[in-house]
Amino acid sequence: MKRYIWSGISNDERIKAISETTSIVDRYATILNFQRFSDISLGLLLEIEECRLTDLQISIKNIISIEGIDTNLTNSKTDCIVHLNITFTKGIGDLEIEVPNIPK
Repeated sequence: MKRYIWSGISNDERIKAISETTSIVDRYATILNFQRFSDISLGLLLEIEECRLTDLQISIKNIISIEGIDTNLTNSKTDCIVHLNITFTKGIGDLEIEVPNIPK
C-alpha cells in the first residue's frame, strides 16, 4: 500500500478549518485517525483510492496550502494512505481537552 505525506497550512480559525477540511475529505476518503496535538496542529490519517487523490488535492488546495503532493499519480483503484498534517497559523500552542459533564 502506497503512503503519501502531505503538510498543510491554514490561515483560517482552527474550528472553521477543521470543519471545512473534514467535509472535503469525507467526499473522497475515509478518516482512519484524527489526532489533535494542540490548537496549532492536527494530524489526519486517510485511506483513499489512488484514482481519487487528484480530486482530493484540487478540492483541499482551495482552503489550505499543501506541500508534498505527488504529481505522478495513477488511476488505480488500489487503496493508499495519506498522512495529512495541518498547521494553524492563528494557534497559540494551548492544548485544551474538553471533558464532558457527566451527571452522577
